[in-house]
Amino acid sequence: MVVLTALQVEHEAVRRHMVDVHEEKLPQGTLLDVGRMPGLNWQVALAETGPTNTRAALVAQSAIERFDAEAVLFVGVAGALKDHVQLGDVVVASKVHGYHGGRESLDGFAARPDTWSPEYDMDQLVRSARRNEPWAFLRPDARLSTPPKVHFEPIASGDVLVGSRDSETARRIRLHYNDAVAVDMESHGVTHATRMSGAVRALSIRGISDFAGPDKSARDATGSQEAAARHAAAFAMRVLRDLRPKRQAARESRGGTAVVVVSAPDRSHEPAAWDSRPVVDVAGQQYLLYESPDDLVHESRDGEVMRRQAVARVVPSGGGRGAYAWLRQVERTGPPAGPNQFDPLAALEQEAELCRRLRGPDVVQLTRSGKTSTLALAWPGDPRRGSPMETVHELLPESPTPTDPQRLWSLVRGLADVAQVLERLSGAGFSHRALRPTAVVMHRPRMVLRDFGLATVPPRPGENAGPYQAPEQRHGSRVRPGPATDVYQLGALLHRALTGRIPGPGLPAYRGSDAVPDSLVRAVAGALRQDPGARPEARTLRLALLSAARELASVPPPQR
Repeated sequence: MVVLTALQVEHEAVRRHMVDVHEEKLPQGTLLDVGRMPGLNWQVALAETGPTNTRAALVAQSAIERFDAEAVLFVGVAGALKDHVQLGDVVVASKVHGYHGGRESLDGFAARPDTWSPEYDMDQLVRSARRNEPWAFLRPDARLSTPPKVHFEPIASGDVLVGSRDSETARRIRLHYNDAVAVDMESHGVTHATRMSGAVRALSIRGISDFAGPDKSARDATGSQEAAARHAAAFAMRVLRDLRPKRQAARESRGGTAVVVVSAPDRSHEPAAWDSRPVVDVAGQQYLLYESPDDLVHESRDGEVMRRQAVARVVPSGGGRGAYAWLRQVERTGPPAGPNQFDPLAALEQEAELCRRLRGPDVVQLTRSGKTSTLALAWPGDPRRGSPMETVHELLPESPTPTDPQRLWSLVRGLADVAQVLERLSGAGFSHRALRPTAVVMHRPRMVLRDFGLATVPPRPGENAGPYQAPEQRHGSRVRPGPATDVYQLGALLHRALTGRIPGPGLPAYRGSDAVPDSLVRAVAGALRQDPGARPEARTLRLALLSAARELASVPPPQR
């Protein structure tokens, strides 16, 4: 991957994302930093071209040939031409207009457009990255209270530094290329070089550092270029996270290098917390963490025990996209557990053995090093979106809404699959005791558990705090949590699906509606009984859910 930048500030932003860097020299004398981005599948050759399209094109062409580049990114700063684009925003070029092309005569200037657009797969990749975690690679202390916007819109590119929106050049751009929202001096040259090189893909990613006006120097003095370069580099990393090599198999056989031009943020003071860094290394295996709007990326301390968890992409050592994993780590900060003490590290290892024995989630990796144990379990992937599958959290309504039979069928049928796993767990003498929407992963048309929860942890008062806590898990209960706890929590998930509310003291019992089978209403009511001994077993609940799913499947669709 070749990454090109024009300015030192852009080069430094990218360089800080790289490790294992060494310098290489092209035959023409250009020096490039060659290294890799931790957690990404790309080897990167980074160059500082200097301004103007001509210089950028010459360096891009040489780097593409030298490294047999798969793709080229130009990452840097630009000036905004439209008022809806603000300082710090990022513009990814959906088109690059070379605005100098034309014919000058006595009648004035007649434009002869020379326009480049990215390939369709790159177009879709940018749109997906803009929707899903666009700032996963932006250092936490550099994030703003209002995140910058990402605009996928045209850019005008030429060799004139536009210093006023009232200048002749700006007027010409507005007249002939009035869809351009930003202007730069390198994108046309880089994209022209990639077009001449055949199958090389390209993107121009620009952070907005000024408004193409006379106040540019004043803006730059406030640090606008540094911020714009950080944002452009961070979004470029986000795009690279999901960019798949076209020639992957050939590269693995001959050890080729990809070429990319990018700028990136400073991670020199990056904290170790999982929720503030994108890449975790476990015994040489790298995992790229995914941000999440719910509790899937989390770090907590319980006395002398630190627990971390996250959804991650497994970064394959030989390149390629990789699978997904549910990554959990337990670290004991105090002395080792005594012979009669609970050992949280051993509990994580016991869970891995349970997964293998009871056909739970596949074990990707289990590692113990000193006072730290790490367990990675397989997480289903969505091949259409190129991302981890969502959890049941995404299917549950936030408030009371009319019952959607199709959505309800999906939940009921899927939770019947979960109940079957809970049956096996109960039969082996264990219970999950930590079921909640994010603990169940959609694997259409099935659902699977992300892990075995608290199965290998001794029950204790107050465990599984939160809205899905069963009555016997609360402080003061004299009843020991167990398999009946799992039944209650499944019932709570179903109650949320039916009503938009979590069951709790003072709420009236759910009485159902015409769209909900009576068998389902009875199953939920039975599962939510306060007395654990009065609840059905997991097998009984599973059979009731399968029966209700068959009834829901026979409901005719609503008339339009």
